[in-house]
Amino acid sequence: MTRHPTHSGSTLVISLVFLAILFAAGGVTFNLLQNRYRQVHQTATWQEALLASEGGIDLAVNEMRKELYDPDHAWSTWSDTAAPGDVTAGGTAALYYTSNVLLRSGEGGQRSYSKVSVDAPASLLNATTGEQWYRVRSLGVASLPGGAVAAGDKLDLRLRKFDLAYDHRRPGVKVQPQATRLVEAIVKPVGTFRLALFGVKKIDMNNHNIVVDSYDSRDAAKSTNGNYDVAKRQEKGNIATNGTLIDAGSAHVYGDASTNGGTVLNATNVTGEIRDDFYQDLFAVSRPNVSANPGTPSSINGTETIDATPGDPIQVVVSQIKLAGSATLRIRGAFDGSATYAQIIVDGDISMAGNAQIVLDPGVHLRIFVKGDANIAGNGVSNPNSPLNLQLYGLDRPINPDGSPVSPGSMKIAGNGGFRGTVYAPTYEVTMVGGGTTDSIFGSFVGWSVGMTGIQSVHYDEALADGGLISDYKVVSWFEDTR
Repeated sequence: MTRHPTHSGSTLVISLVFLAILFAAGGVTFNLLQNRYRQVHQTATWQEALLASEGGIDLAVNEMRKELYDPDHAWSTWSDTAAPGDVTAGGTAALYYTSNVLLRSGEGGQRSYSKVSVDAPASLLNATTGEQWYRVRSLGVASLPGGAVAAGDKLDLRLRKFDLAYDHRRPGVKVQPQATRLVEAIVKPVGTFRLALFGVKKIDMNNHNIVVDSYDSRDAAKSTNGNYDVAKRQEKGNIATNGTLIDAGSAHVYGDASTNGGTVLNATNVTGEIRDDFYQDLFAVSRPNVSANPGTPSSINGTETIDATPGDPIQVVVSQIKLAGSATLRIRGAFDGSATYAQIIVDGDISMAGNAQIVLDPGVHLRIFVKGDANIAGNGVSNPNSPLNLQLYGLDRPINPDGSPVSPGSMKIAGNGGFRGTVYAPTYEVTMVGGGTTDSIFGSFVGWSVGMTGIQSVHYDEALADGGLISDYKVVSWFEDTR
């Protein structure tokens, strides 16, 4: 009988043990790599959910802007009724939208989208200015790869809330594995008067003894009784152009001077930054679609009184305003000086000469829209209120393919005793003409071109940035709801 060596059996056992060790090590390595691989993809998905949420905020702000430039198509794809799974807006009237699904390849999930709501809660209404801010809530959703398993360190998983089987925001609702992140943003309307001087094409201040500075009527440290005080002068009298040229002459500009890839000439007395990366979108100035109130004049050719009203403004539509000699157009307010409102649409020109004057009573807020030219001469405008109480808008004129007006309008401020108000006329040549002594002008001025001649001072009230017609929206606060 033949005996086989015992060492052959031992070799087999050792080989099997060694293979088992290799398989165990390989399994551990595979599980470790799989866990790390899954963690990388889930981390990327977590970030993609945030990007989708932020994209939803952008979608909402774009619709707000569309209200300004293309109102007929604003919110056309949004609903005023919440669907299952929509992020709610606190129970107030709101609009809802679900974006298209974004498909892609690479690390992280391959599908993401956002669910957005927009509302205007009463708590975000400024009781003083009547300015409504908006709340936007956006839920970013991204598909989670790697199955219903959460990977990563315990501390990380406490921060990241993955929905592996059920939607944690909707108890009992089953979902495919996903990451969700909810962002809430507050969006503020931006007014048209953000700068002391803004010339779309250029600014020309090539004259002597011109001063541009600022004050803030809301702050006692930056004004006196809400009025400009040279001892409290501020340096936000910013001037800018979308064009390539600002000629500052010998003007003293207490603020920044900015162009769009251009030059600021004679900038020795500019205290702020000199920048060449400026651009600001223009707000379209359209004729208000209103009807005149009964009993209001259809043309103003001499002394006239218009009674401003509390709440909604009285609407006056005239073919022209033509004041000469000692004629006065008075916008009469309330006896106690409380806030009253008037709006005048001028389908022709505004001309003033001699000792003619427009007078606003205390508490009166006046907006004037003019289709033709405007020459504010004579004794100009008497406005005892804030510059924001007088807003003069030049209606948009036909433009060339390059955006320049075919025939710019003329807006001239040349009245005796200065001027307290605002001008927004991006297709007009705006000119401020000073007299033989220093004229003080309080306000903000926007035109296709802006020019200053004579001895003048322009004092910009920083409060103007929050007033006027809405020309844009911006996000002013942002936080993530981690519940």
